[in-house]
Amino acid sequence: CDIQPFREGDINKFPQPVSPFPESRKIETEQNLVDSFESTLKEKLGSDKVSYLREFVCTNGIADLVICEHKKNWEKNLDIGKIPSRWVFALFKLPYRKNFLTNDFAKMAGISRRAALNALRNYSNCGYCIKKGRKDSWEKIKQPIPIANKIYAVEGKLRNWKRALSQAFRYLDYANQSWVVLDKINIKPALENIERFKALNIGLASINSNGEVINHFTSQLKPPRNQLRYWQANAEIAKSFNFLNDFENKCL
Repeated sequence: CDIQPFREGDINKFPQPVSPFPESRKIETEQNLVDSFESTLKEKLGSDKVSYLREFVCTNGIADLVICEHKKNWEKNLDIGKIPSRWVFALFKLPYRKNFLTNDFAKMAGISRRAALNALRNYSNCGYCIKKGRKDSWEKIKQPIPIANKIYAVEGKLRNWKRALSQAFRYLDYANQSWVVLDKINIKPALENIERFKALNIGLASINSNGEVINHFTSQLKPPRNQLRYWQANAEIAKSFNFLNDFENKCL
């Protein structure tokens, strides 16, 4: 599933909402902008193979919207959301089906022995590692699997394109593609500096008060820059699903 939300020509495929306001009416708040953009995306892309996460918190800041394209059988891999996100990459790096000592793990992760023991106990509680018969020996018996096939990050702003560009660039540590979405009425300064978006490989789109999206530059899909941040993001995405599942179960 290739999401690429704003490919050239796709604007004609977007549903055109009926609005009593003229196209030139400004969008009142950033929340209104992101609400409208998410609604338009959902009508175009649906929700079967993708999820939409608002105010996504990761080490690189808070993205207004993250679109997660699911891997096959992603529901079976939600256990990574039960592990503190800062420890998931270290779990991934552990050798599979090979014995190791607590001190080996502490050295690999660059942490104290006490912190290593806490992390290993957490891995064990989630079914990824087991304690071996030999004292202080462990084995990883299950590989963590990301739940996201691709991650798209969106930073929405009414007019401050410079700040939006800086924030969107940080999201490329964990995202395959990052976008800035501005109010169309304020898009001119960003268009005059579109070479800066191209140089940083950040997509640029605008949306008007009718919910109509225009693509000005489509950035390239690339692997995330930082594997540690990528695994952290996957853990945070999984955690959000675990929270929703727990909430729904409590309401039944």
